Amino acid sequence: MRARLLLVAAALLAVAPAAEARRDRTVTGDALKAARLLSTSRIDEARPLIAELLKRSPDAAEVKWLQAELAFLEGDYAGAIDRLAKVPDDTLGGLAGQTRTLATRTRDVTASFAKKDSPKGRFVISYQPGPDEVIVDLAGEVLDAAWETIGDDLGWRPSGKVRVEILTRPADLARVSTLTEEEIETTGTIALAKYEKLMIVTPRATITGYPWMDTLAHEYTHHVIAHATNDTVPVWLHEGLARFEQTRWRAAPSGALGASDQQLLGNALARRRLIDLDAMHPSMAKLPSQEAAALAYVEVYTLVAWLHGKVGYAGLRQVLAMQKDGKSARRAVGEVVGSTWAKAEKEWKAHLRTLDLSAGKAAGGGHRRVRFEKGGGDDENVGVDEVANARARRFARLGGMLRARGMVAAAAIEYEKALAATGGTPDPYIAGKLARTYVELGQYDKAIAIARPLVALDEHDAVPAVTLGVALARGGDHAGARAAFEQALRVSPFDPAVRCGLADAYDHLGAAATARRERAACDRLRN
Repeated sequence: MRARLLLVAAALLAVAPAAEARRDRTVTGDALKAARLLSTSRIDEARPLIAELLKRSPDAAEVKWLQAELAFLEGDYAGAIDRLAKVPDDTLGGLAGQTRTLATRTRDVTASFAKKDSPKGRFVISYQPGPDEVIVDLAGEVLDAAWETIGDDLGWRPSGKVRVEILTRPADLARVSTLTEEEIETTGTIALAKYEKLMIVTPRATITGYPWMDTLAHEYTHHVIAHATNDTVPVWLHEGLARFEQTRWRAAPSGALGASDQQLLGNALARRRLIDLDAMHPSMAKLPSQEAAALAYVEVYTLVAWLHGKVGYAGLRQVLAMQKDGKSARRAVGEVVGSTWAKAEKEWKAHLRTLDLSAGKAAGGGHRRVRFEKGGGDDENVGVDEVANARARRFARLGGMLRARGMVAAAAIEYEKALAATGGTPDPYIAGKLARTYVELGQYDKAIAIARPLVALDEHDAVPAVTLGVALARGGDHAGARAAFEQALRVSPFDPAVRCGLADAYDHLGAAATARRERAACDRLRN
């Protein structure tokens, strides 16, 4: 948004000489100031200035555009369109047309949305009535918790409600932003914090889910950083902080890397192919692949974790404050650690080689991709093509075909062959399929033995978490089942097995109110 809005400066200066004869000579300067305020997330400061400009020069094109831009940023999409009714698209170097397009598309995408406040009233969530209703309260709870913890960590909290839009498909995210569908598909971009709101694609639009709860907190962190610093933080630090903070709504910071992240980083270090920080500009969504984006996130996460380990949250807040005051991110980081950026960067990269990446070597499978639902595919064998061992892949594919035909016992045999073919490093995909098949055969102890290490290895894989939950519940371990199902819920909230399993677990554990919520979700998803 900032780069787009700052284009107004050149346009205003270009029209100023001709306009001076017709209006207050200070209008152009104040309009430029208002545009800069909007572009740096200072909406409260821009609002009265734009109101004053409206009184002084209500017919000026730049004032009408500022009114429209403010309305758009406040969620009044129809109002933004109305204010541009008589303003040509090419006004202010095309900015009027860009605002009109974004406002029109967003109005159309969200026209039938309902709204609901988060439990503590700090967020207002817009969503398409229907299946997505089963995640709205959950989203609100996550965001309310994030408001508390991230506000403490980074030193800023919003004074009003933050808008959140749950979109129904990736194409809608492309329509309401400057991203293309190709960029979204290529990098697995699933959410944005932009235009004074959070936007997230429902997990229902993916085949295997994604960590949507952490993603909400991730995007909220971006919102906090932008406002705390007048939007002066570069992409690499923005993303590093957001990744570091995305689990703060549920856990203390640890700096630990999951197995797939360890694998990505280990491979990059071995090949000397780390992604340069400047290559992450202007957005992670512009990187060439999901794997490249994932590696970039791992890198900046380790950078912030390393920095936090040296200076704590007080130091991170100082880094942000220094950028708000005009210093570059690199200079701020260097000064806060008592050195220079060049020395700090060198120390961080040396630190990477001291990390324990052993879990990544044992993980197999590689980076977990976001898979968008397109319909018509072989759901039972989604992901089988990424099994590295060709022989194991053939057995696993046959196992999937048999299971799809209801031949569960035969499928288990093929999955066992596939697992044996992988040798000393069991493939998580195959192991997960076999564990689930054991549950269907009533062989719960076998399922638990396979699923439990998978759940510990990758918290973003819902399949073994659901399997473990079901198996533990059948054995009477309702506390263990609850923990497994809650992990799955953070990835796959539309799976009836997850919501129904949670309802049963909460019932057994005496959590009546939460059990009722999950039972309602269970009933809705089953019907």
